[in-house]
Amino acid sequence: MQRPSEYKCIYFLATLYMSLMTLSAILGYKLIATPLGVLAGASLVSPSWFMVGDMITEVYGFKTVMKLFWSVIICQFIFATVCWLVIRLPSPAYWHGQEGYELVCGHLLRIAIFQLIGITIAWNINARLLSKWKVLLRGRFFWLRSIGSSGIGLIIFSIISVFPAIYGMFPLHEVISIVAWSCALKFIFTILLAGPSNLVVIFLKAYEGVDEYSHSLRFNPFK
Repeated sequence: MQRPSEYKCIYFLATLYMSLMTLSAILGYKLIATPLGVLAGASLVSPSWFMVGDMITEVYGFKTVMKLFWSVIICQFIFATVCWLVIRLPSPAYWHGQEGYELVCGHLLRIAIFQLIGITIAWNINARLLSKWKVLLRGRFFWLRSIGSSGIGLIIFSIISVFPAIYGMFPLHEVISIVAWSCALKFIFTILLAGPSNLVVIFLKAYEGVDEYSHSLRFNPFK
């Protein structure tokens, strides 16, 4: 069994995971009009973010993904805090870009705080369910386990993080509609991404030389 430092793809996947999580925060206030209703731009990114986390959990183990998770959470909080502080520094009179920065990055700290609460609960449930079901199913049916765990995690995340993050910025009925349609879209994307992610997991296990059941034996998610 290889040590984590010897894995070939973990650094790329970790960077991708952090990038998708940051994109989710930045695009949180971008609203998209569709024939079915208004969606938050982050809804197009969050399923990929959860799916990458599922792949890391499946291939490299629960302990590895939790170390990555907390590192990303801390880095995102630092990113949001620095943005919040720098945006509020005085600007020269001839510069007129303040409103753009306020619109895109001015709410990142608020999002990061709610996201810290929501994702801590949602991702722990997601990763533990994925690992628990891996033990029960002896490492089989990753695509099905990922749909179930990510679907539950994304809905919990949307209710705990997205709703309070945008509450007060739009009418209440719009907030409820945005969260509801975002949850539906996230679940649909999770199903669509399950097949391709399953192929990636098969490739990673072969490429990294990982025993598909070894991580489940070394970690008991029931505890």
